[in-house]
Amino acid sequence: MILKVKDIIGNLEKKYPKANAESWDNVGLIVGKLNQEVRKVQLSLDTTDKVIENAIKNSADLIITHHPMIFKPVKTITTMDNLGRKIIKLIENNKSLYAMHTNLDSSKDGLNDYILNLLEVENSKVIDVNEFDNEVGIGRLYTLSKEMNIDEYATFVKNSLKIKNIRIISENREKIIKKVALINGSGMSYWRKVKSLGADLFITGDIGYHDALDAKEAGINVFDIGHFESENCFVELLRKDIEGMGIEVITFNDGPVFEIY
Repeated sequence: MILKVKDIIGNLEKKYPKANAESWDNVGLIVGKLNQEVRKVQLSLDTTDKVIENAIKNSADLIITHHPMIFKPVKTITTMDNLGRKIIKLIENNKSLYAMHTNLDSSKDGLNDYILNLLEVENSKVIDVNEFDNEVGIGRLYTLSKEMNIDEYATFVKNSLKIKNIRIISENREKIIKKVALINGSGMSYWRKVKSLGADLFITGDIGYHDALDAKEAGINVFDIGHFESENCFVELLRKDIEGMGIEVITFNDGPVFEIY
């Protein structure tokens, strides 16, 4: 039996409902046809031109990304701008595009929980709970089973998540940490809430200078593990779900954007 786009979406949204997404987000079918037959799916963090070209080259019918290609209303679709060119290329090549963003982050057994599995965390609670379900929401808070100092845990995180570099914000890197908060992607706006919950360490990405300075002066330690680096593992999480439907899966990530010199 050949599945269609609507079949794959239906199966994924049973586990990661669109209702679990933040109100500002734009998840779901971005470009495409619900009745399109799907023999191959490509998983990619972002919808760059290289991502679309890879899907065309490898005959993937459906591209599933973490970050939505469209956030704001589109007034024109032309070849005179990058977004318009990508939309036209998808349509001309009969490729559907589907985004799973904060609904994937927040859902039980979603991306936050998958990262915790990589970090060998067994018990956690949600930082910013969804109003309908206390097991759903932004971020996770957990307690280390073995106490470590900042540098020891940074090494563990790097190895567990296969990250090359971590930016550390700390007044004392010998400090023993017990309680840790994690928000994948860009979560620094939550640092005050994380501190109020008693976290010794906050792990997230995309940290700006002034937020870092404020957090440091407030006495909370922070790991900036990068936006791409904290989320590119979403392809492995979704690979299992989609292959379980009997669909061939390929992965292609055009990144990271920032390179270390």
